Amino acid sequence: MLSCPSDAALASGTNVKILIADDDRLVRTLLADVLAGLGHEVVSAADGTEAVELCFRERPDAVILDFLMPRLSGIDALARMRQGGRRVPAVLLTAISGPSVRDATGSDAPDVILEKPFDARAVARALERALRAP
Repeated sequence: MLSCPSDAALASGTNVKILIADDDRLVRTLLADVLAGLGHEVVSAADGTEAVELCFRERPDAVILDFLMPRLSGIDALARMRQGGRRVPAVLLTAISGPSVRDATGSDAPDVILEKPFDARAVARALERALRAP
């Protein structure tokens, strides 16, 4: 089971590795810049399948996943990341505000849903909430 970073690590932004996955290169770059500016280490993937592979290899402290990606959606990628009881705090990015995004429940549900467009402050708040989720 993946443990959450300490409160001190959250406050300083140190030792927090974040995996971001979005098929839009511009969004990945924006997120990486925001997260690096907050002091986080960033690993990025261009689709859900790559995100799952990187999650098991890199062991991030949290993931930020786009809802709609090629090969594997953010929800499906998260479900695979959490197989076997591994708890990965997750933020789901979406431009869709309908109920289909909020249908995931239980262990497959993201900790936070962040709607696009977003700003740096919203990303920081969403990540903090996800990292503190039970």
